Amino acid sequence: MKGGWRRLIPALAVAVFVGGAAKAATPVETFVQQNIDRGIAVLKDTSLGDATRRKQLADFMAQILDTKKMALFMIGDVRDKAATPDIDTYAEIYKAFTIASYESQLNGYGGQSLKVTGSIERATGDYIVNAVVVDPSAPKDPNPLQVGFRVTDEGGGKYAVVDASIEGIWLGLAQRAEFGSYLSQHGESVPALTTHLQEVTAQLSGPGATASTH
Repeated sequence: MKGGWRRLIPALAVAVFVGGAAKAATPVETFVQQNIDRGIAVLKDTSLGDATRRKQLADFMAQILDTKKMALFMIGDVRDKAATPDIDTYAEIYKAFTIASYESQLNGYGGQSLKVTGSIERATGDYIVNAVVVDPSAPKDPNPLQVGFRVTDEGGGKYAVVDASIEGIWLGLAQRAEFGSYLSQHGESVPALTTHLQEVTAQLSGPGATASTH
Protein backbone atom coordinates (compact mmCIF):
# COMPACT_ATOMS: atom_id res chain seq x y z
CA MET A 1 0.00 0.00 0.00
CA LYS A 2 2.84 2.39 0.71
CA GLY A 3 3.97 2.34 -2.90
CA GLY A 4 0.61 3.72 -4.00
CA TRP A 5 1.15 6.74 -1.79
CA ARG A 6 4.03 7.96 -3.94
CA ARG A 7 1.64 9.66 -6.36
CA LEU A 8 -1.06 10.66 -3.92
CA ILE A 9 1.03 12.27 -1.18
CA PRO A 10 2.18 15.33 -3.16
CA ALA A 11 -1.43 16.24 -3.83
CA LEU A 12 -2.68 15.32 -0.39
CA ALA A 13 0.14 17.17 1.29
CA VAL A 14 -0.51 20.37 -0.55
CA ALA A 15 -4.28 20.27 -0.76
CA VAL A 16 -5.01 19.01 2.73
CA PHE A 17 -2.35 19.46 5.44
CA VAL A 18 -4.50 17.09 7.46
CA GLY A 19 -4.45 16.16 11.13
CA GLY A 20 -1.81 18.42 12.57
CA ALA A 21 -1.03 18.89 16.23
CA ALA A 22 -3.80 20.13 18.48
CA LYS A 23 -1.90 23.34 19.14
CA ALA A 24 0.34 25.09 16.66
CA ALA A 25 3.56 26.04 18.40
CA THR A 26 4.79 28.44 15.73
CA PRO A 27 3.21 30.77 13.15
CA VAL A 28 4.20 28.46 10.31
CA GLU A 29 2.50 25.54 12.05
CA THR A 30 -0.52 27.77 12.56
CA PHE A 31 -0.53 28.28 8.79
CA VAL A 32 -0.54 24.52 8.32
CA GLN A 33 -3.25 24.01 10.92
CA GLN A 34 -5.51 26.69 9.47
CA ASN A 35 -5.44 24.98 6.11
CA ILE A 36 -6.42 21.60 7.52
CA ASP A 37 -10.13 22.27 7.81
CA ARG A 38 -10.31 23.99 4.43
CA GLY A 39 -8.79 21.12 2.50
CA ILE A 40 -10.60 18.35 4.33
CA ALA A 41 -13.96 20.09 4.05
CA VAL A 42 -13.67 20.26 0.27
CA LEU A 43 -12.52 16.66 -0.08
CA LYS A 44 -15.25 15.26 2.15
CA ASP A 45 -18.16 17.46 1.11
CA THR A 46 -20.47 14.98 -0.62
CA SER A 47 -22.77 17.78 -1.75
CA LEU A 48 -20.16 19.08 -4.18
CA GLY A 49 -20.16 17.98 -7.78
CA ASP A 50 -16.85 16.97 -9.34
CA ALA A 51 -16.45 20.23 -11.25
CA THR A 52 -17.19 22.35 -8.18
CA ARG A 53 -14.82 20.33 -6.02
CA ARG A 54 -12.02 20.66 -8.57
CA LYS A 55 -12.63 24.40 -8.84
CA GLN A 56 -12.50 24.86 -5.07
CA LEU A 57 -9.35 22.77 -4.77
CA ALA A 58 -7.73 24.70 -7.60
CA ASP A 59 -8.53 28.02 -5.95
CA PHE A 60 -7.28 26.71 -2.61
CA MET A 61 -3.96 25.47 -4.01
CA ALA A 62 -3.45 28.69 -5.95
CA GLN A 63 -3.62 30.52 -2.62
CA ILE A 64 -1.14 28.38 -0.70
CA LEU A 65 1.43 27.58 -3.40
CA ASP A 66 4.09 30.00 -4.57
CA THR A 67 4.09 28.60 -8.09
CA LYS A 68 6.18 31.46 -9.50
CA LYS A 69 9.04 30.64 -7.14
CA MET A 70 8.60 26.94 -7.88
CA ALA A 71 8.59 27.54 -11.64
CA LEU A 72 11.82 29.51 -11.58
CA PHE A 73 13.54 26.88 -9.42
CA MET A 74 12.59 24.12 -11.86
CA ILE A 75 14.49 25.61 -14.80
CA GLY A 76 17.63 26.64 -12.91
CA ASP A 77 20.11 28.86 -14.72
CA VAL A 78 18.10 28.69 -17.94
CA ARG A 79 15.87 31.41 -16.49
CA ASP A 80 18.76 33.86 -16.77
CA LYS A 81 19.08 33.23 -20.50
CA ALA A 82 15.41 33.37 -21.45
CA ALA A 83 13.41 36.43 -22.46
CA THR A 84 11.22 37.91 -19.74
CA PRO A 85 7.95 37.40 -21.68
CA ASP A 86 8.85 33.73 -22.19
CA ILE A 87 9.51 33.32 -18.46
CA ASP A 88 6.22 35.00 -17.58
CA THR A 89 4.25 32.76 -19.94
CA TYR A 90 6.06 29.67 -18.68
CA ALA A 91 5.33 30.60 -15.04
CA GLU A 92 1.61 30.91 -15.75
CA ILE A 93 1.50 27.57 -17.56
CA TYR A 94 3.54 25.96 -14.79
CA LYS A 95 0.93 27.13 -12.29
CA ALA A 96 -1.85 25.49 -14.30
CA PHE A 97 0.24 22.34 -14.75
CA THR A 98 0.99 22.04 -11.04
CA ILE A 99 -2.60 22.53 -9.91
CA ALA A 100 -3.89 20.11 -12.55
CA SER A 101 -1.30 17.55 -11.46
CA TYR A 102 -2.43 17.67 -7.84
CA GLU A 103 -6.10 17.61 -8.80
CA SER A 104 -5.64 14.51 -10.95
CA GLN A 105 -3.98 12.66 -8.07
CA LEU A 106 -6.62 13.49 -5.47
CA ASN A 107 -8.99 10.96 -7.00
CA GLY A 108 -7.14 8.42 -4.86
CA TYR A 109 -7.96 10.16 -1.59
CA GLY A 110 -9.42 7.70 0.92
CA GLY A 111 -9.68 9.57 4.19
CA GLN A 112 -5.99 9.61 5.02
CA SER A 113 -4.47 12.39 7.09
CA LEU A 114 -1.14 14.00 7.81
CA LYS A 115 -0.15 14.52 11.42
CA VAL A 116 2.27 17.39 11.94
CA THR A 117 5.15 16.39 14.19
CA GLY A 118 7.18 19.60 14.29
CA SER A 119 9.02 22.19 12.27
CA ILE A 120 12.44 23.78 11.91
CA GLU A 121 13.62 27.08 10.45
CA ARG A 122 16.40 26.33 7.97
CA ALA A 123 17.13 30.00 7.36
CA THR A 124 15.30 33.22 8.00
CA GLY A 125 11.80 32.77 6.59
CA ASP A 126 12.53 29.26 5.24
CA TYR A 127 10.84 26.41 7.13
CA ILE A 128 10.45 22.68 7.01
CA VAL A 129 7.24 21.35 8.55
CA ASN A 130 7.45 17.61 9.27
CA ALA A 131 4.52 15.21 9.36
CA VAL A 132 3.56 11.55 9.13
CA VAL A 133 0.81 9.92 7.12
CA VAL A 134 -2.07 8.50 9.16
CA ASP A 135 -4.07 5.90 7.25
CA PRO A 136 -7.50 5.10 8.77
CA SER A 137 -7.02 1.47 7.72
CA ALA A 138 -3.81 1.27 9.78
CA PRO A 139 -3.93 4.05 12.41
CA LYS A 140 -1.28 2.39 14.60
CA ASP A 141 1.25 1.73 11.86
CA PRO A 142 4.61 1.76 13.68
CA ASN A 143 6.38 2.93 10.54
CA PRO A 144 4.22 5.61 8.94
CA LEU A 145 5.48 7.41 5.87
CA GLN A 146 7.45 10.52 6.75
CA VAL A 147 6.62 13.63 4.76
CA GLY A 148 7.72 17.23 4.87
CA PHE A 149 6.73 20.60 3.50
CA ARG A 150 9.02 23.46 2.64
CA VAL A 151 7.22 26.67 3.55
CA THR A 152 8.48 30.19 2.97
CA ASP A 153 7.55 33.42 4.70
CA GLU A 154 6.25 35.70 1.97
CA GLY A 155 6.01 38.70 4.30
CA GLY A 156 3.03 40.46 5.78
CA GLY A 157 1.98 37.35 7.68
CA LYS A 158 1.64 35.26 4.51
CA TYR A 159 3.22 31.82 4.06
CA ALA A 160 3.45 29.66 0.95
CA VAL A 161 4.36 26.08 0.15
CA VAL A 162 7.19 25.61 -2.35
CA ASP A 163 8.04 21.90 -2.05
CA ALA A 164 7.15 18.60 -0.39
CA SER A 165 9.15 15.50 0.47
CA ILE A 166 8.42 11.80 0.87
CA GLU A 167 10.77 9.80 3.06
CA GLY A 168 13.39 12.52 2.68
CA ILE A 169 13.15 12.78 -1.11
CA TRP A 170 12.20 16.30 -2.18
CA LEU A 171 9.75 16.29 -5.06
CA GLY A 172 10.91 19.64 -6.37
CA LEU A 173 14.43 18.30 -6.94
CA ALA A 174 13.05 15.32 -8.86
CA GLN A 175 10.90 17.60 -11.01
CA ARG A 176 13.80 19.97 -11.60
CA ALA A 177 15.83 17.03 -12.92
CA GLU A 178 12.98 16.13 -15.29
CA PHE A 179 12.68 19.70 -16.53
CA GLY A 180 16.45 19.95 -16.92
CA SER A 181 16.49 16.80 -19.02
CA TYR A 182 13.75 18.12 -21.26
CA LEU A 183 15.44 21.48 -21.69
CA SER A 184 18.80 19.90 -22.51
CA GLN A 185 17.12 17.90 -25.27
CA HIS A 186 15.36 20.97 -26.68
CA GLY A 187 18.08 23.59 -26.87
CA GLU A 188 17.21 25.05 -23.44
CA SER A 189 14.07 26.48 -25.02
CA VAL A 190 11.67 27.75 -22.38
CA PRO A 191 8.87 28.18 -24.98
CA ALA A 192 9.31 24.52 -25.95
CA LEU A 193 8.99 23.48 -22.31
CA THR A 194 5.95 25.73 -21.93
CA THR A 195 4.23 24.13 -24.91
CA HIS A 196 5.03 20.68 -23.54
CA LEU A 197 3.56 21.57 -20.13
CA GLN A 198 0.41 22.84 -21.85
CA GLU A 199 0.04 19.48 -23.57
CA VAL A 200 0.61 17.54 -20.35
CA THR A 201 -1.86 19.76 -18.48
CA ALA A 202 -4.51 19.06 -21.12
CA GLN A 203 -3.99 15.32 -20.68
CA LEU A 204 -4.22 15.30 -16.90
CA SER A 205 -8.01 15.16 -16.78
CA GLY A 206 -8.02 11.94 -18.78
CA PRO A 207 -8.34 8.46 -17.15
CA GLY A 208 -5.07 7.08 -15.83
CA ALA A 209 -3.21 10.30 -16.57
CA THR A 210 0.03 11.12 -14.75
CA ALA A 211 1.99 14.27 -14.21
CA SER A 212 5.21 13.14 -15.84
CA THR A 213 6.98 15.67 -18.02
CA HIS A 214 8.61 13.01 -20.15
